[in-house]
Amino acid sequence: MVIATVLVWSCAPAPTPFDEAAAIERGRGIAGATFQQLSARLQAAMASDGPSGALQYCSVAALPLVDSLSAAQGVRIKRTSDRIRAPHDAPDADEQRRLNEVLALLATGTAPADIPSQAVVLGDSVAYYQPILIAMPTCLKCHGAAVTDVDSLTMAAIRERYPQDAAMGYRVGDFRGLWSIRWKR
Repeated sequence: MVIATVLVWSCAPAPTPFDEAAAIERGRGIAGATFQQLSARLQAAMASDGPSGALQYCSVAALPLVDSLSAAQGVRIKRTSDRIRAPHDAPDADEQRRLNEVLALLATGTAPADIPSQAVVLGDSVAYYQPILIAMPTCLKCHGAAVTDVDSLTMAAIRERYPQDAAMGYRVGDFRGLWSIRWKR
């Protein structure tokens, strides 16, 4: 029995070595393409209906768009944070581990723009994490300070759609969260 097990095990293909650089390149491409799709639609909603229209777009259409891009790429794409707006963005245990690492780096004075992307093996999958930063003043119309950045109409929509919202109070350049992208190894 032991000989048969050893023979079967020795005939199994060796696991493919993990190429971190290739995984980071793949993850960066997927995150970039997803951001472009979301950003273009968000900017169009902002231009036609203002910040509250952009919030409406995000609450209704952003998740289905990300899900369709996930299916098209054969991956799982998610945005998560330590300060979530939507419950479906809550981090899982592995995402929380990476968020904790990033928050520790920030606490030691590392600039948000200097936080590196990361690719790691999680069992039979690869997980890619890329920081999301508040990149432009437009982001503050929904994620900035109440009253000074977020108008009253948008604030009312946030309270209605996201009663547990914690995704405000940011400034340009702040760490907002992570892209979390996973695929089979």
